[in-house]
Amino acid sequence: MACPASAPPSQSRRKPKGGPVMYQRNSDRTGHAASSIGHEAASHRRDYDRERDEVRILLKGLSPTAVALWPTVARQLRDAGVLDAVDSSALASYCEAFAHWSQAADRLAEMLIEFGVKAGCRAREHTNASQRFSQQIGPASTDIVKEEPMRRAANAIMRRVEVERETGLARSTIYQRVRNGTFPAPVKLGPGATGWRVAEIEAFLTSPANYRAETADD
Repeated sequence: MACPASAPPSQSRRKPKGGPVMYQRNSDRTGHAASSIGHEAASHRRDYDRERDEVRILLKGLSPTAVALWPTVARQLRDAGVLDAVDSSALASYCEAFAHWSQAADRLAEMLIEFGVKAGCRAREHTNASQRFSQQIGPASTDIVKEEPMRRAANAIMRRVEVERETGLARSTIYQRVRNGTFPAPVKLGPGATGWRVAEIEAFLTSPANYRAETADD
């Protein structure tokens, strides 16, 4: 019996497709991709470090008030979606300008308070002088010196402590009545500073039980 012919050597030893050469190509592509990602990450890191150094240099040149405002301003710009469009120097300039404005507003509030206190002192001095003069010349001439005592300017500002002293109301009661519309609303003097106009407090004292604050519709 004849034996079956065996396959030619070239056919029995044929190498499968996609052998070591294909594996090497895949490895090369993977290596290039990893290298590209590594370079991109390093570039982002360098940009981040450079921006951080620029911010540190800018912060050193700002006033303490502007430095304190920096996180708040940056958060507001980020919430508005415009932070990426603002460079660090522009943000620093804005913080410094806002700091100067805040300090000016605080100084303005202090000056208004000083004016009100001085006006009140002058009014009391004038009233006391008139009373002493009346006592010196006797009751027969009281009509000669009788006059309206000097009052503080209607637009003068009273701070909360003065308002509490003049009205006899506690802080919580004052703000509760403001919300209810039965007490004059405070005037904004600056960041964290409020006061009341003398004329509005005097109007309230005229009839506390019947007082109603004016609204925009009035």
